[in-house]
Amino acid sequence: MNKRVITVLLAVLLILCLPAAALAESGVIRTNTSGGVVNLRAQGGKHQAVIGSVKNGTSVEILYKGNYWDKVRVVKTGQIGWVYKTYVSTGGSSSSSSSYDNSYASGMVGHVSTKYSGSSVNVRYGAGTGYGVVTSVTPGTKVSILGTSGNWYQIEIPSKGLIGFISKTYVTLGLNARTTGNVNMRTGAGTDYAKITTIPKGTNISILSVGNSWTQVSYAGKTGYISNSYWTYR
Repeated sequence: MNKRVITVLLAVLLILCLPAAALAESGVIRTNTSGGVVNLRAQGGKHQAVIGSVKNGTSVEILYKGNYWDKVRVVKTGQIGWVYKTYVSTGGSSSSSSSYDNSYASGMVGHVSTKYSGSSVNVRYGAGTGYGVVTSVTPGTKVSILGTSGNWYQIEIPSKGLIGFISKTYVTLGLNARTTGNVNMRTGAGTDYAKITTIPKGTNISILSVGNSWTQVSYAGKTGYISNSYWTYR
């Protein structure tokens, strides 16, 4: 057996023996503002050269997880570099109840609620009290639910343009609204879906999730969809 054949066999054996953990894991860039941008660096370290930038919500493959920096490949461009790990949320499946789940990112909304009306709640950079505080919010503040991690929601605060994590204890899902005209509530988000009922103008409803053109609402014990053109917050 010549040296070339032996080399090829050794290479194949090495690949087969690589641990499953070496496979790239999917992830997404999450910053504390909806329009945030983070630096992509040549190596892991804040003094390393900046080779690019990635926006909040950008999909990445995590090639290596370090203590403070992760090596990633930007899915859209293929560019490879290092990002401070605070800004990298894993998107792979996990049996752990504390894993991040972005299945909520479908327009779910809610508001901050506390036991005392004059109190405020901290919104943090990560899912836990050990993370730094992004901002604080008062009862009644409207939020959009982006994801969940254990007992924490990742939220966007439209009034401040900020993103962070808040304990689920302080979030009540659904927002109060009223209709601005007579509107058909349907079984799905579109006029092709069957009509459930007609909601009169000026009726109080509860907003469950907001899409680009249609909103899921609760009314008179029923749940359905109405056009975004026929309601306003109250």
